[in-house]
This record gives sequence, structure tokens and C-alpha cells, in this order.
Amino acid sequence: MSQMKAGKISFLLFVFFLLIFNLSCSHKKEVAEITPEELLQHIRLLSDDVYEGRGLGSRGIEMAAEYQENYFRQFGLQPLFNEGYRQKFILIGVSPDLSATMEIIPPKSASQKSSLTPVILEDFVVKSEREDCPEEVEAELIYAGYLIQAPERDWDDLKGQDVQGKVLLVEINEPGNYPGGLFDGEDMTYYGRWVYKFEKATELGAAGVLIIHNDRGATYGWSVVRNSWAKESFFLPEKKRTLNFQGWVTENLANKMLELVGLNRQKLLAEAETPGFSPKTTGLKVRIRQQPKFRQVQAENVVAWLRSLRSEAKDKYVIISAHYDHLGRDPNLPGDQIYNGAVDNCSATACLLALAGYYSQFRGDVPVNLIFAAVTAEEQNLLGSSYLAAHLPIPNSSILANLNFEMTNVWGETEDVYAIGASHSDLDEICRQAAERIGLRYIPEKGGNYGFFFRSDQLSFARHGIPAIWLHEGVVARGPDPDKVIRKSEEYQKKFYHQVTDEVQADWDLRGALQIIRWAREIIELLGQQEKLPQFKPTSSFRRPEN
Repeated sequence: MSQMKAGKISFLLFVFFLLIFNLSCSHKKEVAEITPEELLQHIRLLSDDVYEGRGLGSRGIEMAAEYQENYFRQFGLQPLFNEGYRQKFILIGVSPDLSATMEIIPPKSASQKSSLTPVILEDFVVKSEREDCPEEVEAELIYAGYLIQAPERDWDDLKGQDVQGKVLLVEINEPGNYPGGLFDGEDMTYYGRWVYKFEKATELGAAGVLIIHNDRGATYGWSVVRNSWAKESFFLPEKKRTLNFQGWVTENLANKMLELVGLNRQKLLAEAETPGFSPKTTGLKVRIRQQPKFRQVQAENVVAWLRSLRSEAKDKYVIISAHYDHLGRDPNLPGDQIYNGAVDNCSATACLLALAGYYSQFRGDVPVNLIFAAVTAEEQNLLGSSYLAAHLPIPNSSILANLNFEMTNVWGETEDVYAIGASHSDLDEICRQAAERIGLRYIPEKGGNYGFFFRSDQLSFARHGIPAIWLHEGVVARGPDPDKVIRKSEEYQKKFYHQVTDEVQADWDLRGALQIIRWAREIIELLGQQEKLPQFKPTSSFRRPEN
């Protein structure tokens, strides 16, 4: 390590322990309130270049884990696990073969049509999570509509057809994804997420699956798919992995593939929008050649807890979570190569740590037992929270809720708030009451068409039967510029999200984050008053496990 880097790390650690000292001193006198300056110190430190964007397997993410562990220890929080604060587990990394090839072969009856040879990244992306994946796979192609089986909605795209060993060509999102449409209208459900498509294809024993991309259905452009699928990705070793390959194709390529055998995709798509749809055998064959590379990486969640001394809080827990990983460093970029992730997700990590320090001052006189979970690998399909939710050392029946912080508001206070995913459970009413207690309007969730509930760590807990929410700012800013927060948020999405430019900005107003923190505290207070466990609503696809 260079002397300059070593000096910078020493300085950052000095700042950290100065913060701890100041808070500890105020702790002895009176309860110290969280301040914007406290949040900013956490964000500045964790998003510094020294932390290398906190990519999996990097020195920087280890430093971030150590920072949080030391913070929890300094404030007297207890480790959640027998082994300590860190929950260690293995991830498998897969680097896609960027020389992979695809060939679409028409049947002999259509021999006058030549094969298609799409171009990797331009027309398709593909990978395999099987370490024993064959170098070449060839199988028949079936158009499977949206590949959804939702018995509670009387929807089944398979109609009993055996697709084992086939390649499934499927649409992204779900039928009726427009106002007043099927399922939840324009709000995406889990059935519309690409993750569900891969899980369902695995369950059905398919050889491979290709999702047809379109900007509206995916809610992002092809460039997002291309860029993310060109990089290493990770998965948990215990994951069921039977697919020989999984990937995406452009809408243009999908149209051309089906045209080889005289099929019109728009007509097929219209059929797929109806309950009567059944899979279409195309006669096409897909041949994939690839040689992905694999490696193992150790990952760590950092988790502490604070015991409540109140008798009514026995066996009642609330999990407060935020992910601390980001995208790391890209040595191929010219100039700045570090994805600092100041908003995504140092802003949320700062809220988590500040709440841990705040509640530690009450020496156990807290409404419920509080678990503070700094989870990793969120950027890799929520793997850290997935592992934690599946390996909690306390029964799920003791957990009232998960409150997740994600990209927490850095642009100032709002007149209103909403909770992503609250409509699935009794948390909806609790969030409303808590917001009103601190003078905020509680409004319905916005941006449901983006499926945000399925894109951050709250999903991992919900899938294990724990009501979970992402606490989000509202849409009306306080002050003379009511559109400010929305405008800044949209600017962030365009110019900073998942880019090396996501760094601390001079125009931030962290009173917005403090507002979300105060709301979380009110929610926790109300949860402590609940005599029964919050439940999912009958219309939700999530349920608490049966006793």
C-alpha cells in the first residue's frame, strides 16, 4: 500500500473515532439526536475512493465491513451470531464468455431459410451458472408467453405442456401491464420480474431460457442489460442450478427468430395477453456455445442487535437493514474507475448506523428487540439479505417486520412519504399512523410499474414470510420549490445511478434522510405496541410460514 493511501486510511479512521468520541460524550449527558453532519460523515467516509466502490471480494468492502463492526461494538450492541458480528458465507462468481455464440436453426421444412447468427452483446447476452455446463448446448425452442403460473389468479401459461429439455423464449413483465389491466395493472408483481422467469424455467426443467427485452416491459433500455451481463455476477452455492444457460435477446432478434418459421410475434404476444394462451412449439433449434469462468468469493453480512428490557418486548424483533456493497471498480474505464455509490447505498448505511448509535443511548429501554443488518451483495440479486433471511438465529415467528433503507433521500424534506411494499401487509396502516404522528401525509406507493419492491433487500425477508418495506420519501418538497425532490431524484437516475459520478454532492440536504429516520422510529414505536404479529394481506403472494 502506498504511503499516501495509508495516510488517507489513517485520517479516515481518525474521523470515525472522533465521531464515536463525540457521540459517546453526549451520550453521558443526554440523548444525542442524529444530525445531518453525522450522516454526512458516514457517507463521505464509506464512499471515499479508498473503499474502492465496495465491490464483492475487494479490499474496500472488507474495510467497510470492519468500519460497521467497530461502530456496533463501540456502541455496545451485541453480535447476532455465536461467531460474532459477521455472518460469513460463500458466493460463486461467474464471468460470462464474451465470445459466446448463438445459432438459430430452422427446421428442414424451412430449409430455404438460412440460420441466424446473432452477435453477443449487440443481439443477445447469455451465461450459465452451472460449473459443469456443456461447452455446446442445442435444443428445441418453445415460445412460452410470459411463463407465469399463478394459481391464485387462475393463470397458467404452461397448460400442462412438458417443456423439460427445451429452450424457452419468454416475454418480460406480465400480461395486462397497463392501467386497469390484469394482475396489478401497471404495477409490476413478482411474476413480471426476470428473476421469476429464470426460477420458473429451472423448476420446469428447461434446458435454457431467453427473455425478450423491450424498454417498457423491462423498465430500462438494452444498454442496461448489455452492460450488466458483460460483467461478473454471483450466486449462492445452494441455489438450484439446472439450466444450461439463461439470457436475454433483443425484441428485434426475437421477431426475426420467429419469422424464420412464419410466426408473427405480435400475434403471439396478443395471445399471451389472454388466459387461454398455451406454449407454441416453433420447430426452431437454438445452439449456444460458451465457456464461462467461475471463482469463489467470501461475503459477509455485519449484524448486531440491541436487547429490549421491556417485558412486553420479549421475543419481538424488528430488523432494520441497508446494503453496504456497490459495484466496485472497473479498470477498463478511462479516468475515474470507482463506483463510489454515495447515494446507493452509503446514504442508507448512514441511516442504519445512526439509528444503531441513537438507540444504544437508551440502554435497552427500546420498544422491541432491534436487529441492525448491514447486508452485502444486494447489487447481485439481493444475495446477502437472501442468505440472512434463510439463516436467522431466531425464529421468523418472532420477527414483527423488516424496515429497509435504500438510496435514502439526500435532497431535502418532503410533505409526504410512502412505503414501498406496505400494501402487501398490515404495515400499511402502521406506516400511515407513524407518518401522521410526525406531521407527514402518507400517500400510496409511487413507481409500482418499476417493481421496486422486488429490487431491494426487503424482498428477501418478505419471501420468508416477514412483512417488509422500503421507506421512501414523498413527492412534494417542503419550501418554495415543491418539485425539488422529484426533480433531483430524476436527475440522479439519469446522471448518477450506477455510474462513477455517484459521489457526495454540494447541494445535498440531509434533512430529508433525517425525516425518514424519524418516521422509522415512529414505526418501531408502534410495532412495539402490537399484540399480534403483522400479517400479509390475503391478496399478497407472500405468507408467513405455517407453524
